Amino acid sequence: MWILSKAFLLFICLLCSSNNGAYADDNDLSHSHIVSVSSLLPPNVCNRTRTALPQGPDKASLEVVSKYGPCSRLNQGISTHAPSLEEILRQDQQRLHLKNSRRLRKPFPEFLKRTEAFTFPAKINDTVADEYYILVAIGEPKQYVSLLLDTGSDVTWTQCKPCIHCFQQRDPFFYASKSKTFFKIPCNSTSCRILRESFPFGNCNSKECPFNIQYADGSGSGGFWATDRITIQEANSNGYFTRYPFLLGCINNSSGDKSGASGIMGLDRSPVSIITRTNTSYFSYCLPSPYGSTGYITFGKTDTVNSKFIKYTPIVTTSEQSEFYDIILTGISVGGKKLPFNTSYFTKFGAIIDSGNIITRLPPPIYAALRSAFHKRMKKYKKAKGLEDLLDTCYDLSAYKTVVVPKIAIHFLGGVDLELDVRGTLVVKSVSQVCLGFATYPSDPNSITLGNVQQRGHEVHYDVAGRRLGFGPGNCS
Repeated sequence: MWILSKAFLLFICLLCSSNNGAYADDNDLSHSHIVSVSSLLPPNVCNRTRTALPQGPDKASLEVVSKYGPCSRLNQGISTHAPSLEEILRQDQQRLHLKNSRRLRKPFPEFLKRTEAFTFPAKINDTVADEYYILVAIGEPKQYVSLLLDTGSDVTWTQCKPCIHCFQQRDPFFYASKSKTFFKIPCNSTSCRILRESFPFGNCNSKECPFNIQYADGSGSGGFWATDRITIQEANSNGYFTRYPFLLGCINNSSGDKSGASGIMGLDRSPVSIITRTNTSYFSYCLPSPYGSTGYITFGKTDTVNSKFIKYTPIVTTSEQSEFYDIILTGISVGGKKLPFNTSYFTKFGAIIDSGNIITRLPPPIYAALRSAFHKRMKKYKKAKGLEDLLDTCYDLSAYKTVVVPKIAIHFLGGVDLELDVRGTLVVKSVSQVCLGFATYPSDPNSITLGNVQQRGHEVHYDVAGRRLGFGPGNCS
């Protein structure tokens, strides 16, 4: 009887293994997120208490807000069209085309780098996809403007009065005439001549040194070069730094749309970015996940207590240094298993990290392998229609209260692993259209861009002086 019972139990175990084996193998719970479907939806209530700004000497921290979320003040009091997810991703794709054309240009000539501090030429390219903003002060006395953060852009610029034609913005326009420290770069100056030799921005027939911004969506903005004081200051006034003179773009004629923001803060490694202009050797940020909370950006080095939790990968440095933050990927894992490519295959692709791009873009072979591995572990869920030609791996989760989503980890040179939050894995339009937040690189099949979706919820550290990029646990999720 005991032998019969044992045999029966063995049969039941084998039957269970046969029925559930694929699920257990493809959805190893130790390498999966178990999440409520309703929690994937973007919140409509702001919860600022979730995020505490980093404090300490020799640093200044500012609140970072998504312009699309409920904490945003940019769309309050102005008439503006709220873009759909498709429109946001389309703008993201346009921005990527533009950034790629800029990335492939030659670096700054050495003779231009030896000129006065504010006369470096700037490659001013932008589009409306930038998402996260901060509040900074320009001029003396201070005038506050909302600037979109962009580690893939160089120039810091804002709309200025008087304005021929400007897009709507939440904050008052910057009045140059009210700033005692404002200075226009003259048309006949050496500074303007050097700028125009490399970037011919129309006719120089006035007292101003003109420039023009061309967007990937066909719109554009025009203005002039100037210098003024820029101030980064915490709300509690403990953290503070200022820089004067600071190269500033003044926009006074625009057909673009910044969704309520005043302009851009350029955070790349070029000679004209705020990082170079303020001699900032270290900064970090945490982009909020979800939209219902806020994040932060900190100018200044992290404290020694938290530094032990940060893992660094090198920022690639060559004789022809890029102004972007170039990094090297060594692999990607889905559900604890690496994609079937060796490290040398990944390292041959150029990669950058960009706070302005939305989703991570991959070469077609890597994306195809990622999509296949992800779908293998999501095959119990009904496939949904993709988001136009933007995202092609989507699921209808409307029949479920809880789902199991495989964890994705991105591996970098130096043994650094970035394990993505579930909101860093999925892009959600509705519970019936939940998509994998990766896509191919449309304009360059040999490049990788790490977008802000995959950065959300983590602290991303830019050790500019040490030429390394770090990832650590964030306090904004």
